Amino acid sequence: MQYLYKKIILLIVLIGIVSAQTIELYGKKLDIHKDEVILEVSGLVCSFCAVGLQGGLSSLKDVDKKKYIDGVFVDVEYQYAVIAEAADKDIDIDKAIELIVKSGYEVKTVFTNRTGEKIETRKIESKKDEE
Repeated sequence: MQYLYKKIILLIVLIGIVSAQTIELYGKKLDIHKDEVILEVSGLVCSFCAVGLQGGLSSLKDVDKKKYIDGVFVDVEYQYAVIAEAADKDIDIDKAIELIVKSGYEVKTVFTNRTGEKIETRKIESKKDEE
């Protein structure tokens, strides 16, 4: 009986960890893996925009260029960018936000999962006026 309780508790913990690593943006569920940053970006309208933003973000320090395309994935339809961080490194999120804003877009929210166990959310006030 005690063995069954341990299995149930383990299952509940695993479900909690998995669900804690998933967010939803505009109806799309996204898993945030360890060492990834997801930025909700407003204003992306075409694939050309995505390619330009992808190139800019991939130039940041500590991006894991082995993932995605040079370490960055941009989704125009769901308005987000994923940046893969190099192992045991953290990209400078403020520099990423600055780069996005200077490119003419707005960052609404930043999601990180640096430990692989918990997503942290940071709402961003409009920075368009600071240009």
